[in-house]
Amino acid sequence: MKQCVNKNLVTLKCVLFCFLSGVGCIFPFLPLHMLSLGLDRGEARLISAVAPCIALLGPALLGPFIDKLSVGRGSTGGAPAPSGSGRLLRITTAVCLILSALFYTLLLTIPAAERHEARRPNVLFMCDENSAYVMQEVCKEDMRCNRWSGEKSGVIALTSCEYGCADDNMTWVKQPFAISEMSDDTTAGPLFSLTNMTWQEAVFFDDDNNSYEEFPPHLCYNGLCTVYMQHEARLRLPLSLLAPGPPEDNTTSDAGWCTYRTSGASKCVVPPQRLRDLNFESSGPCRPAVRCLVLDPYDEPDGVLADAECRRVVGDPAFTFTTYFILRVLADIWPIAALALLGAACVIATRETSLGRGDVGRQLAFGTLGLAIFPPLAGLAADSMPDNPFLVPFIMHAVFMLIGALILLIDKHMPLSTPEWWWHTATGALALPFSAVRRYGAETAAVFAVVTLLGVLWSGIDSYLPWTIKDIYETATELNETVAFEDTATKVGLTLTVGALPAVPALLWAEALVDYIGHSNVFITAFIFYCLRYTGLAYGTDYNWIVVCEILEIFTLSLVWVTAMLYFRHLVPRKYTATGQALPVIAHFCIGRCIGAIIGGMVRAEPTSLDSQRGIYRALGVVSLLAAAIYLALYHLLLAPRCAAQPVAPPQHLLQGLNANGGSNGTYSPMRVYHEERSRKGHFRY
Repeated sequence: MKQCVNKNLVTLKCVLFCFLSGVGCIFPFLPLHMLSLGLDRGEARLISAVAPCIALLGPALLGPFIDKLSVGRGSTGGAPAPSGSGRLLRITTAVCLILSALFYTLLLTIPAAERHEARRPNVLFMCDENSAYVMQEVCKEDMRCNRWSGEKSGVIALTSCEYGCADDNMTWVKQPFAISEMSDDTTAGPLFSLTNMTWQEAVFFDDDNNSYEEFPPHLCYNGLCTVYMQHEARLRLPLSLLAPGPPEDNTTSDAGWCTYRTSGASKCVVPPQRLRDLNFESSGPCRPAVRCLVLDPYDEPDGVLADAECRRVVGDPAFTFTTYFILRVLADIWPIAALALLGAACVIATRETSLGRGDVGRQLAFGTLGLAIFPPLAGLAADSMPDNPFLVPFIMHAVFMLIGALILLIDKHMPLSTPEWWWHTATGALALPFSAVRRYGAETAAVFAVVTLLGVLWSGIDSYLPWTIKDIYETATELNETVAFEDTATKVGLTLTVGALPAVPALLWAEALVDYIGHSNVFITAFIFYCLRYTGLAYGTDYNWIVVCEILEIFTLSLVWVTAMLYFRHLVPRKYTATGQALPVIAHFCIGRCIGAIIGGMVRAEPTSLDSQRGIYRALGVVSLLAAAIYLALYHLLLAPRCAAQPVAPPQHLLQGLNANGGSNGTYSPMRVYHEERSRKGHFRY
């Protein structure tokens, strides 16, 4: 009776369990960790996009390194491998796990910076016969004015303009306005209209009709005068400002106000009749002037004060960002490299032969258990320690990685012999000439491109899913950011659980399932389910929708990944096994993840980030559906008929093994593709 458990593969299963457990304890919380250190979302998106792009150096270098040093160390006669074989692969993988534990733990040493919510001080505008001024309340935190070099050009939106008498202390400008502000109702007509004339035309005449509309304020700048009418709610005035010079104590001396002068020639024409009607002359000498309220000084498109809010910063955000960026880029290299090497280890250790299939799916199924168990526990620990929420998840990651590395270093009997030692056939193991690699390079490139696109769609969700959960929770509960985060970490961890648990039984029979369905059909199905996931996320209103969408990850990630491993196992010659398993890692988790992070991060500024994110989900859902339709049409209408037109008969000595291992699904004969060695690898629907 065939043993249910292969004892030689127990330690490999344990390594995969530790590796995926460690990955699950840290990766879903990295987006939240960046925000907790004071990085803004723009900086976090940059790191999320650049890190996987640099991380591809790990598998791209270590895969060929393992293959090159493994060549010639084995035997071609099918003799048993020595007990120390596979030592290079074990040690290299262990080093990757150790370095992953080290660099991610170093992220805990980065000092946090605090960026408090910007305060928006009041802004006023005044213009007299000599110049124009923009006045802003100083920031109470440091009592400093915003400064810049040279001129700063932009637009300022004015309303409620009125006449008066100014003095050197700007007393009248700071007094309450006599003219009531216009209604916020913008449905009555256009917000503003401009009436322009030349400077010389701005002349007033005394008139008995002293209504406001009879003598509207004329705001002149650089030879062009703009008329403000009371019935108009908004007047956009283009101008350039000069920053005030710093006083000796580096603070403002104007009673809490910063005064910015216009760089160009400015003046306001005030009719004498208007001043007499307002009885300003009776109070003493008068310097005629016009003052206005400034609308949305920090939100106005192309506003001259768009970045002049009061911001209080604790710590050094630039140092925090730079340090985190460097450490994170270095940290991401090692788990990505370890994933590629462990994929090669699974392919080598399961030793698929011409008379049967390997056991890759079963190894991954056992490792996926760790991905299902520990992320919610790490999230629960984070919620329980609000003062240092990420300490436990990062420590759990380091512990699991170190345990996995220890197993690799201790177990010298793990079946990880070099490729020449395995793949036994009835006629002996034959070397595949390099010409076969060139011959099937186009097929390899095509699958690489498909896996990359699937990686883009995966990253478009997973790179920022914790932020989506956080935003949904904040919107629903109307809690502040800190409280919302404390209630979010466990929910983030549970999303990995609901995606990983259904994958465990599917991976147990993954090879037979993929062989029966065919790799192209698995990929087409994945695109369809990505469309469903994106649609659910785009229109879902609560956390339950996210959970339902994450259950579908069994079709979009688990089966896709094992399919990619199996297909590259057959495409790439045995002496390039590590390189072959590095290719899907580079495609999906490096290039695809980078592009997906860029696309998924193309959201507008807060507070509309959630709505903008849903818009991106809708767009990517359409892309997924189109990709499925195009792939379906190309494969079943063009590629499959051409391949089936020239069937290749399998070797006669393999027919018995194929019939015993389910090489046919009833009356349907799966498409078979062969090259010099693929005919000895069994017959699979690729």
